[in-house]
Amino acid sequence: MFFKKKSQDENAQKETDKVIAALIDRTQATIQFDPQGNILTANKNFLAAVGYNLDDVVGKHHSIFVAPEYAKSPEYADFWKRLANGEDITDQFPRVAKDGSTIWIQATYAACINADGIVDRVVKVASDVTARRRGLGDIAEGLDALRHGNLVHRVAVSDIPDIGNLGKSFNQSVEQLEATVKNAKSVSVGVGRTADDISQSSNDLSHRTESQAATLEQTAAALEELTSTVQSSAEGAKKVEEIVGEAQAVATESGHVVGKAIEAMSKIEGSSDEIAKIITVIDDIAFQTNLLALNAGVEAARAGEAGRGFAVVASEVRGLAQRSADAAGEIKDLISQSQHHVGSGVDLVGKTGEELQRIIKSVGTISVHISEIARGAAEQSSALSEINTGVVQLDQVTQQNAAMVEETTAVSQTLSSDAGQLTHQLGAFKISGESSGANVVSMPSRAPLQQSRTDIAMAQTGTGGEVVASAHDTPQGWDDF
Repeated sequence: MFFKKKSQDENAQKETDKVIAALIDRTQATIQFDPQGNILTANKNFLAAVGYNLDDVVGKHHSIFVAPEYAKSPEYADFWKRLANGEDITDQFPRVAKDGSTIWIQATYAACINADGIVDRVVKVASDVTARRRGLGDIAEGLDALRHGNLVHRVAVSDIPDIGNLGKSFNQSVEQLEATVKNAKSVSVGVGRTADDISQSSNDLSHRTESQAATLEQTAAALEELTSTVQSSAEGAKKVEEIVGEAQAVATESGHVVGKAIEAMSKIEGSSDEIAKIITVIDDIAFQTNLLALNAGVEAARAGEAGRGFAVVASEVRGLAQRSADAAGEIKDLISQSQHHVGSGVDLVGKTGEELQRIIKSVGTISVHISEIARGAAEQSSALSEINTGVVQLDQVTQQNAAMVEETTAVSQTLSSDAGQLTHQLGAFKISGESSGANVVSMPSRAPLQQSRTDIAMAQTGTGGEVVASAHDTPQGWDDF
């Protein structure tokens, strides 16, 4: 019973293995090698992938599927050494088809160990991932173009759904990025022009502000000097007002003195009239005395010798009377002249009084004007002081504005420089509608899918011949996978 059950299990396992083997043979590319890498057999899927017939490959070495340079490399020898030692290797590998083109396979090399523990063959089960690899290579190429700022590059959308979706997403992202960069370029150019205009305007404003500040400083100095001059003029006008007031007081007092002089001259004129009257009386007395002396002489002559002494007296009296009359006449003449001179003096003093009154009136008018001038000068001095204070404050504000304008100029120059740098950085992106000369980054042309065995060999290195070289070795971008 036990052996029967075991036999059934073995048969079931064999049936399962047979089904799995048939499934793998139908869906996968398989090829078998001896431990040294010589081909024992291959299924139709593998032969179709590499373009060989079975008779073309049986007995040949695996190296016909790799580049000659790689077939001679130590890495390739180590690859088969590992397999001969029973190690299984799984990876993606580039392989050279019969027509020289490169295909990519996702493969597992599995060592088959017999009952003695010795590897008697190596079986490779593979899937053709060339389309996936090329799709990813296209996307890698697009990413590389994007890395160099090329926003015009678009990838071909693969028929493989997940790779195709990735390609579509890449193209849409690049289109969106291109639109953004295009707008950013436009804005940056506008910002650059605006920044240049602001910088130029700030420079002009800075120069004008500096000139204005210097002019205002000179104006403030001149205004301060003018304020000092007006203050001195106001003080001088005040002193002149005081002097004119004093002169007006002196002139008024002089008027009073002149009035008193006129009054005194009038009294002198009256006294002269009285003296003239007295002199007339004296003159009459002298005349009468003379007549009396004359009569006395006549009577003394009649008396003879007896009247001689009396005649002498009468003669002396008549002489005195005559001299008195003469002196009275002279005094009368002098009084007449004095009256004439006193009259002239009275007239002149009167005229002097009138002129002095006019002078007093004029001095009063001058005093009023001088007072108004002094008051106006004082008001001007006060106003100029306020203006001077305002100009000083304006000068301070202008100096502050000048400093601020210098800071603004520095900031605008920095903005202009930053805008230039932004424009330069955005210039690294190539967008549609721009000439090729406008793009600062040149992209290498896409490599053809068909490559020579020599090119493929230069691409292969590492375990099993995985690609790690540049775009010249394999289709561009494959080195990223």
